[in-house]
Amino acid sequence: MGKITKLLENIEDSKIGFRKTETNKSFKSEVDLSLPEIKLGDIDPKFVVYHDPESFSAENFKILRSQILHPRTGLPSRFILVTSAVPQEGKTYIAINLAFSFARSVPTILIETDLRRPSFTHFLGINPEKGLADYLLKKCALSDIVLKTDYDNLFLVSSGSNYKDIKDVFSSEKMVNFLEDLRRTFSGFFFIFDSAPLMVASETISLSRLVDGVLFVVRYAFSDRDIVGEALEKIGRSKLLGFVFNSYSPSVLGLFSPKLKHVKYIYQNH
Repeated sequence: MGKITKLLENIEDSKIGFRKTETNKSFKSEVDLSLPEIKLGDIDPKFVVYHDPESFSAENFKILRSQILHPRTGLPSRFILVTSAVPQEGKTYIAINLAFSFARSVPTILIETDLRRPSFTHFLGINPEKGLADYLLKKCALSDIVLKTDYDNLFLVSSGSNYKDIKDVFSSEKMVNFLEDLRRTFSGFFFIFDSAPLMVASETISLSRLVDGVLFVVRYAFSDRDIVGEALEKIGRSKLLGFVFNSYSPSVLGLFSPKLKHVKYIYQNH
């Protein structure tokens, strides 16, 4: 894949600075006290940050979190899109684990924007009545879809009901208003968007224009270099935070390749 793209040096003024070490204390505010609550169910074992936060794999998510929260220059990206070129590259695995890791340090809202193949119900053992699609079609308020989980500092927005042609709304002003509402209502929060793959969902391209930064997931020994390159052309590199290598097996020579100037994030067997 070549060199991992460095974290953006020019961060937009709308992003906030945040320098906070990991903590298990809840973020208390008037916002989270008024939101509906939901209890996480049977969490899939592959979400290691939830099940084993001190494990080697979970530590790699801490590294990734630190790279985002503490960029070399500028302020951190608050609105983070996690995507990939095609399905089966592990973007949802990365997004959910990263959200659990972020929540151990900062208040975090995990947002399911893959309306084609939503998976939060399966992976997190939840079944919310309303979600993003319902809000975009003005069938409910923002406060109805942001759910406070029983995991400290973690909030969720599910994909919502399955409406015909809802994907077209992503390129409309309604999606712009959604992000503006989040920014205004949840000041100090970080937002992680689990999106559909770029090569199969045009709405992801629209969403990439609205977020602060994009994490691009590449699956080792699976992703096609030309397809990845084509996907990157669709969103450009101006907001690219970097690549996350999924299912990478470290060599006997060490965890990190000396050919790369930047860290590889290593996740095994997922």
